[in-house]
Amino acid sequence: MGASYPTSVWDGDSGNRDSDVPVKKAPDFRDWSRAVSEVAATQTKVNDNSNGVDADAIDSVGTLTSKTGLTAVEKGDGGIHKTVFTLDEVEMISEDNTTNGAQAQQLLYTFPEGQIVILGAHMVFPAGSLEAVTGGSGGYSTTADFSIGVGSAEVNVGVDLAGTEQNICAKADVDLTAKTSDAIESGINAALVPLDGSSTAIPVWLNTSTLDDADHGTSADVLKVSGTVTIVWTVLGND
Repeated sequence: MGASYPTSVWDGDSGNRDSDVPVKKAPDFRDWSRAVSEVAATQTKVNDNSNGVDADAIDSVGTLTSKTGLTAVEKGDGGIHKTVFTLDEVEMISEDNTTNGAQAQQLLYTFPEGQIVILGAHMVFPAGSLEAVTGGSGGYSTTADFSIGVGSAEVNVGVDLAGTEQNICAKADVDLTAKTSDAIESGINAALVPLDGSSTAIPVWLNTSTLDDADHGTSADVLKVSGTVTIVWTVLGND
């Protein structure tokens, strides 16, 4: 007999016993085989759900941006969804904007179309995981200070991050020493963030902006980013 789960909940029947009969036989290989098949079916269902795909949930997974070094793991379903991004030396190109400092941005993800609510978000970048490739030679200063955060809009021209540039995950201020970050940098957002993506799907941007014009020269630079961004979210519905 094959597994009944998830079509129905196993009642204990096997080729050796009938749950409706009061007197039960001692278990034999048929009972153990059925028990193993039911456990395997349960684990498979749990594993499928943990990957974020649920046939009964509408628009349960967003779209990951194709970018070298960027991967994502999807957990949950359309009810409560968790997307974990891993960045492994993802390269972001900076642009100097004179007295407005320098900015860089990278699209990570696009949520499915609909009314999205961010339930919480966290980002962490280990010490030494943020590196200016050129650093000190026209791009970032070797001791540059900049903010990094995750927002529903790409960064605008202007020092520091604010508003929708870091509304998904609050910014962290980074200090470079010899072109690399000198401490663990992290940010968190534990507040609900409703986002109306009913007309246009909401993007997820990783944004950076220097804190002062002196933090960056006039030439473009490459900022290598390694770390993890975690977003817990839900789709309430769509128009």
